[in-house]
Amino acid sequence: MSLLCTLKNIHLSFGPKVIFNNAQISVSVGDRIGLLGLNGKGKSTLFKILTGDLVPDHTSPPFEFNKAKGDGDEAKRFSLFYVPQELPLDNNSELTLKDYFFVFYPELKKVFETSLHDFEEQHGWDLVHNYESYLKYFGLEDLNKKVRDLSGGEQKKILLSLGLSSRANLILWDEPTNHLDIDTIKLFEDELNATSKAFMLITHDRFLLSKLTRKIFHIQHGRIESFSGSYTDYLDFLQRSEQSKLSLLNKLKNNLEREQAWMRQGIKARGTRSKKRVENFLDLKQKVSTIKSEAKKTLDLSLQKSNRQTKVLVAFDDMTFAYPEQAPLFEHISGEIHKGNKIGLLGKNGVGKTTLLKLIRNELLPNSGIMKTAENLQIQYFSQKRDELEIDQSPYELLGDGSDFVTLPDGSKRHVISYFENFLFHRDDIHRPLKTFSGGEKSRLQLALNLTKTGDILIFDEPTNDLDLETINILEEKLAEFQGAVILISHDRAFLSTVTNKVWLLENKNLQNFEGGYDQVAPYLDLVEVERELAEEASKADQAQTTPVVEETKPTQAKLSNKEKKRLETIYEEIESTENKIKIIEEKIAGLDYTKLADPKNQELKILTDAQAVLDERLLALYEELEGLESRNT
Repeated sequence: MSLLCTLKNIHLSFGPKVIFNNAQISVSVGDRIGLLGLNGKGKSTLFKILTGDLVPDHTSPPFEFNKAKGDGDEAKRFSLFYVPQELPLDNNSELTLKDYFFVFYPELKKVFETSLHDFEEQHGWDLVHNYESYLKYFGLEDLNKKVRDLSGGEQKKILLSLGLSSRANLILWDEPTNHLDIDTIKLFEDELNATSKAFMLITHDRFLLSKLTRKIFHIQHGRIESFSGSYTDYLDFLQRSEQSKLSLLNKLKNNLEREQAWMRQGIKARGTRSKKRVENFLDLKQKVSTIKSEAKKTLDLSLQKSNRQTKVLVAFDDMTFAYPEQAPLFEHISGEIHKGNKIGLLGKNGVGKTTLLKLIRNELLPNSGIMKTAENLQIQYFSQKRDELEIDQSPYELLGDGSDFVTLPDGSKRHVISYFENFLFHRDDIHRPLKTFSGGEKSRLQLALNLTKTGDILIFDEPTNDLDLETINILEEKLAEFQGAVILISHDRAFLSTVTNKVWLLENKNLQNFEGGYDQVAPYLDLVEVERELAEEASKADQAQTTPVVEETKPTQAKLSNKEKKRLETIYEEIESTENKIKIIEEKIAGLDYTKLADPKNQELKILTDAQAVLDERLLALYEELEGLESRNT
């Protein structure tokens, strides 16, 4: 495909904050690009650079924005249209849907007011016709209705109509599905899927990314990584990368176990090459730490995005807590809960998860540090116990409290029967006493009741226990719709994967904060478990070393033959040579351009990993041979 534009040498800083550091991108005709990155890391900034509203820093070499001229072929000439996240209102709210078109085409408005012939020459009538057709396609029939009278979803349909009717060859979409119902999203998906125009998409809708993208731009660490493939392909690639790290870690684990055993021996037992092996041992320990650190860095992938103004609901800093006459559960931990956060609280039993929730709810006070909550903060805690249900009540009395309508947390009202049916009940059961419902039905009713309660923060402790898959799906949907904050304690990995956009991990008296959902933290948790096993094995070995052992009388072994003595002299060099070869391969793997590995023709990674596996097995055999020779060299 021919290039539409290239951007090179992008440097941009706001004070000490570096947004881009020598970043670059290229966009081709027909590209379908998903733009990923944490909030505040440059997604909207890149859009502003593309539109010309923001100019990068002056550097040497200078920033370059090369735009295709097309050479007479309009389809290959660079042209751009930006669809913002919100409809620009200001002084435009009095305009009708029909007249709002010119807010995005001020130059065409001037032409329209001076020369209808020129307006037609510049495809003005075609644009207006397509815009109005899309408005009707999305259900906005009254084009004389004022924009101020439209709902948020209807205003969003204006933006969709403007973007889809544009004649530009690159469309920038910023969260296009916010405020939209599922039917409208499907219509939008169909149109975007059928377009031949290039587009770049910022969205938190993972399904939309999976269905529509063919290329991924991921902003992290000041660079823009480019990946050829869909969003799903990109997640698979990240998973393979993590699996490769885990595979390498397991190999390092075997080497580390062997070196730990050797390190526990006395200096004399270590032989003449002790200094080199001590250095190797320290290198191995460093590699384990480095791989774990790298795995954590992959958590930068984050798709949460909210059109709401961020508000800090809870903030705690340098907080320590211990129950009387007990060791601290955690020390000097810090964190914040923002509106829109969906936090998974993870950690083994007994590390202090429930205690942290009590501190957030002001049921406990910290021993030291600061705990702040927003004024008039409302927190709802749901333990999912059904004993609070009055079994002689009916669902009508329970949910509606004697009224025909249920008031939801956002202030809207739903008819009690309609709300009841949303939780997979039949309307004929609305007046049945609760004592006639099954345990699973009562769990579903409990969930329906919980989700009517108003709160800035909803806390769920193992919410999926005793729930069937259908009810869990409902809970996932409701939590996704909820605009406040949610904290979840759960062992249901699929549920956490679907719901969370942030993870807190309590371990070793510390609180680690991951700005990404459970999918991004899961590989790190696997590495944590491997390190824990390593520590346990090392501890057992240390114990064994300090415990007196009654030596058994072993049969006398044959001394080394002359040939074996010569082998003992050469095997050290062979081991060192093999280790050097492995090191070279590891360096080559680390230096690979992973954005090109999605090409099935690219066999470089497979060749290197296969060679590394062969050398690892050879090295292990050499060490086993060395141990056998040394044990008889007395």
